[in-house]
Amino acid sequence: MLTAFYMFRLYATTFLGNFRGTEKQSGHLHESPPAITIPLIILAILAVIAGFVGIPEVFAKNSNALEHFLHPVFAGGSEGSESIPASTEWMLMGVSTVLALAMVLYALSRFSKKPELAEPTGFGKWMRDKFYVDEIYDALIVRPINALADFFDSIVEKRMIDGLVNGTGRLVQYGSRQLRYLQSGQVGAYVLLMVVGIVILFVVQLFLRK
Repeated sequence: MLTAFYMFRLYATTFLGNFRGTEKQSGHLHESPPAITIPLIILAILAVIAGFVGIPEVFAKNSNALEHFLHPVFAGGSEGSESIPASTEWMLMGVSTVLALAMVLYALSRFSKKPELAEPTGFGKWMRDKFYVDEIYDALIVRPINALADFFDSIVEKRMIDGLVNGTGRLVQYGSRQLRYLQSGQVGAYVLLMVVGIVILFVVQLFLRK
């Protein structure tokens, strides 16, 4: 039913009604190249042939080639099973055919008169938007992951990791700039610092050491 409906809906909206493109586009309409047309013809022929591989038993006894081909696979599970009565096969074929033809007629009658499709509403809008699966996936997975990645990029990596590395470099640079003032090249200052150091060591040894 669904296949019959959407295929003939596609046929009506594509080949029936007025051309919905521009005049410039109408002058460039052409058949698809052989690289596309030939595979479609081959698939169509194979689809017709495939329909006769597994024809129901009501048309010919022991003519279901697909059933005989798969018999070794399902032999163990088919013991004691009963074949479908011919009346059931006719009923199933008749119901499926009638339903498919009904959907074909419904699609043609609805879309052949006005192939231009209006904006869907209600449940049709939900189906057109794929039940908003992409939007839900984006809201629940994509956006949180992007937000987490932005947090790690701007906070953890740039501020914490890069800040620690760059801060260590700045600290070493600052310390070296301050320590270089000790190397003034003045001998008197060196002697003064040496004397001050000796006095400090003397005080520590004399008064603070127990």
